[in-house]
Amino acid sequence: MQSNLVYTQFKNLARGDENSNAFNVISLPNSKHKLGVSVEGFPKFFVCTNDSAATYHNIVLELLSVEYNQPCTIIEDAAEPQSDTFSIITLRANEEALQAYFIDIIIMILSNLSDEPSREELSIEIETLITIFSALRRKPIKEIQGVWAELLVIDHSLHPEILISAWHSQPNAKFDFTMGRDKIEVKSTSSEGRKHHFTLDQLNPSINSRLLIASVIVRESAKCAGALSVKGLYEKICSRVSTVNLQLKLYSTLATVIGNDYKNWDSVFFDYVEASDTLFFYNVDDVPRIKKSDVPEFVNEVKFSSDLTHLIDIKDSHSNFDRSDSVLFKSLF
Repeated sequence: MQSNLVYTQFKNLARGDENSNAFNVISLPNSKHKLGVSVEGFPKFFVCTNDSAATYHNIVLELLSVEYNQPCTIIEDAAEPQSDTFSIITLRANEEALQAYFIDIIIMILSNLSDEPSREELSIEIETLITIFSALRRKPIKEIQGVWAELLVIDHSLHPEILISAWHSQPNAKFDFTMGRDKIEVKSTSSEGRKHHFTLDQLNPSINSRLLIASVIVRESAKCAGALSVKGLYEKICSRVSTVNLQLKLYSTLATVIGNDYKNWDSVFFDYVEASDTLFFYNVDDVPRIKKSDVPEFVNEVKFSSDLTHLIDIKDSHSNFDRSDSVLFKSLF
């Protein structure tokens, strides 16, 4: 991705002198905007905004700062210093993983704006940035294996943009993908059998809802041609999705579920080949389950394990599952 090259160029920038107010910068491809480095080694984006009259308050958070309409001096390619006015977005962290994510996200955000956006336009997009980095400070909602499995479903779909739109963005979401009455719940296992853990509600949707259970065998792997990390799957999906807003939605949802486990984003790999071969979809009506009507009164938080090994995949010619009127289900394969 373009951001990988930009990150490499950023790491080669020399930090400025503590006694100087000038910043060494590089130009972003096909853009007026710049990326520079602070004395501390923090990445700083210098965004060219127009001269709109609106005034916006600067933002200072634990990891991020945004300063609007700031006069500053920049140096590019060892040329003479140049003074100009920018809106400056800074990541206040030296951790390489965070810096790479920050650069990736800002490049996406800037590509979604005009060449010289107003400060109002920029401030709206900054909210997305704040949302993502706030999520990266929280505990993960799911283990990395489960997140990878959900990405695999998106990756294998005929229309990933539909799956991205339907992917849950709330920690307490009952199902992984929801589009109206149609739902998909993704379960992964590293064992041979397809035994998965469910809550009572996950296998008892409302009476007019339709639910598919995606089951996949996901095993950790050494880094190799046949293995992908979460980042690798994310980039693979993004290569098929041209809409920046959907790419940001995908990134934002990832940040929400991964939380502060982001260090494993590109360090833990799973066997992509085996997972692709074992990705099956089952009609919830065929899945062994406890019905709500069978649960005694005052019994709560019911959880159980079901074995799906003997079930028929809806892709199988012997399946009679009808998905012809479902946008979500038709987008799967």
